[in-house]
Amino acid sequence: VPQDESQVIYVWFDALLGYISALLDDKDEPSLQAALDKGWPCDVHIIGKDILRFHAVYWPAMLMSADVPLPGKIYSHGFLTKD
Repeated sequence: VPQDESQVIYVWFDALLGYISALLDDKDEPSLQAALDKGWPCDVHIIGKDILRFHAVYWPAMLMSADVPLPGKIYSHGFLTKD
């Protein structure tokens, strides 16, 4: 927090608006409600295994604190490799 160095805001909190606002088209009203109405909650939240804790613990806690519905399921996959 710029005005108070004893406080910290984690980038994951900002992800809430980033993920949900991605549901909007350019012509849509830029509001949380418009984004939620467009396709939230998702049925399955698909994530890589290295970020499971953030998406299975912190992300749902942030959604609940904002009174936003949770995804139906969380699916964590292994890494995809070229070879």
